[in-house]
Amino acid sequence: MNQQLIGYIQNRKHWCWAAACKIVGEQYKRLHKEYGFELVNETAPMCGQVTHAQYESGVETNDMEGINWEIQSGDKVRIDAWQRAIVMNANTSKYQGYSGDVAGDDEAKARGIKYYLTGDIHSSRPEVECIGSFYDDCSFMDKYQSKAMESVQHNAYIIGNFVSEGKKECHSLVIMCMEGEWVMLYDPFDGAILYCSVEEVFYSGFQCSQGKGIIKWIQRII
Repeated sequence: MNQQLIGYIQNRKHWCWAAACKIVGEQYKRLHKEYGFELVNETAPMCGQVTHAQYESGVETNDMEGINWEIQSGDKVRIDAWQRAIVMNANTSKYQGYSGDVAGDDEAKARGIKYYLTGDIHSSRPEVECIGSFYDDCSFMDKYQSKAMESVQHNAYIIGNFVSEGKKECHSLVIMCMEGEWVMLYDPFDGAILYCSVEEVFYSGFQCSQGKGIIKWIQRII
């Protein structure tokens, strides 16, 4: 199994949020070296922490619910240590330590980013801001363009929340950059890099793994 692969593609059906938190947090760590929380703890691990071998090779699981079989190989089912730890610590719908196929709401995404950076879901720094709403009728960019561009100009990644046509599906992607009229997106469902226009992403709709739709709200580090 390619650990690089399982690390950035959601390992379970509803773990798009956990993969997105990892990617956004990893980019922020590159830009801000003071955030150095490590997942590996060989002695007395905190909830979600792992040995070096588990970190490198993935954590074995007997829970098959929602497993993304496209990225599995070998005789053991393994999941990415970071995605698992984010779910175990940051999810808001289950108890701490739960590592099953659970979706993440806006609070969970904020907690997940903080966990990746500090190991503390309640840390006061950095601050994670949620902008926009599933229920907004007007375009995200009409109301919040300046805030989104502020993050982009600092090379920070953003979690962008996709809503499909007919509001049937929601999905978390990563906005990696916006330049001129173009947006580069990463889709944790299948690892696809998407190059779409601003018009498509925030107004008319673009195609991703979950169908056609737009990004209506975001989480960003401020």
